[in-house]
Amino acid sequence: MPSSRLVDFFKNISYTFTSNVLSLLISTIIILVIPKFIGVEQYGYYQLYIFYTGYVGVLAFGWYEGIYLREGGKYYKDLEKPLYSTQFRLLGLCEVIIYLLIFIGSLFIVDDENKHFVIGCTCVVAVAMCLRWFITFILQATGRIKEFAIVTISEKIILVILAILLILTGYRQSHLLICANVFAVFVSLGIGIWYCKDLVFSSCISLKNIFGEIKENISAGFQLLLVELSSMLIIGVVRFGIERHWDISTFGKVSLTLSISNMVVTAINAISVVMYPTLRRTSQERLPQIYSLMRIILMGLIFGVLTMYYPMMKILSAWLPQYAESLRYAAILFPICAYESKVSMLVNTYYKSLRMENLLMKCNMASLALSVVCTFISTVVLNSVTMAILSILFVLIFRCVICELLLSKRISINVTKDIIIEIVMTISFIINNWFFDFWGMLIYIVMYIGYLALKQKDIKEAVNFVKAMR
Repeated sequence: MPSSRLVDFFKNISYTFTSNVLSLLISTIIILVIPKFIGVEQYGYYQLYIFYTGYVGVLAFGWYEGIYLREGGKYYKDLEKPLYSTQFRLLGLCEVIIYLLIFIGSLFIVDDENKHFVIGCTCVVAVAMCLRWFITFILQATGRIKEFAIVTISEKIILVILAILLILTGYRQSHLLICANVFAVFVSLGIGIWYCKDLVFSSCISLKNIFGEIKENISAGFQLLLVELSSMLIIGVVRFGIERHWDISTFGKVSLTLSISNMVVTAINAISVVMYPTLRRTSQERLPQIYSLMRIILMGLIFGVLTMYYPMMKILSAWLPQYAESLRYAAILFPICAYESKVSMLVNTYYKSLRMENLLMKCNMASLALSVVCTFISTVVLNSVTMAILSILFVLIFRCVICELLLSKRISINVTKDIIIEIVMTISFIINNWFFDFWGMLIYIVMYIGYLALKQKDIKEAVNFVKAMR
């Protein structure tokens, strides 16, 4: 990569890293403070809202994902603004109609009044989220990472301020916290519109000239949408099974543990936002080297983060005693960080850069089918929350291994030995922290030191590569 592009690459990483560190800190406050004060059942309804909103983008049918794929690597100034202004407005109109119909339908299907409220707020916020994603996907594809970071972090800053104010003033119902989240999303949408006002408020083109473009975007993005949806459903199916088979309190407790695990993934995934447009502009000859080196750095970092599990769980159990039992499941769910981060930051990014979305979709669909089977066995047959949670990790490891082995063939690298070592580290972490507590932590730390010694040469090579790029 030319030096100017390297400077831009690291500058963009600094923006997303700063944004994700702030996001991590804010998420920590939200995840740890809210359940402390609003009660297990109320927190369960709040988590149900968060769970539902994770799927609202499905009914955009891959529209903005297609724009992301087709325009990735271009520069914002070169975009044909009227083309996207018209699509932005049509997308908003379509989402309003779709989610209005969904809300009306839910009134006849759902009996629980609390769930009525959750679904209603989900339908309202869905329109704003889809429009915001339209903007943020364009910002990511064109390398405007600073603006993307600000739009993303603004929602969390507003939410944490409102949540703290509600708690301090004694208003601790899930309904008010959900409304605060809806408000924060609309504000972040407004900020995104401000950054792209020349695009959003550009003149429109005639509808007969736009439908062909929309069709191409949806055609290109639909596979990526299926990839993202199936990826979400791998965990979502298990969470849905838990919500259906047990009560809302159990759902909230498991969701808390998952949220803590996902905080680490969110922080690390900052680099994936920068990598896609950069890799699209990089010659394919350099892709294998970049992949191998980024992989070494990522896994060394993740396994190092896992050494903090024991003291973190002791602190959390003391802070949230009503969740102490469910926090024990973090021994199973924490290793998710390693596999989810690898898939999101490296595997998915490379598959998209090499336009292998179809193969990625097949891997995710196979993993989703496995998730459905595991959920049925763990919830219906075995009636075991522990087995349901263990199945999440099992399926995610399966998905990561399959995807990485197929990708390694495409870019001609060998990762089999590394995969085996990582699975051994994962199993060691679970067994040691589930059965042996403090001594288990010490055993895992010794194993981590051994891992660093084993990969010492590769780590030095990766560090030297990064230094040479400055």
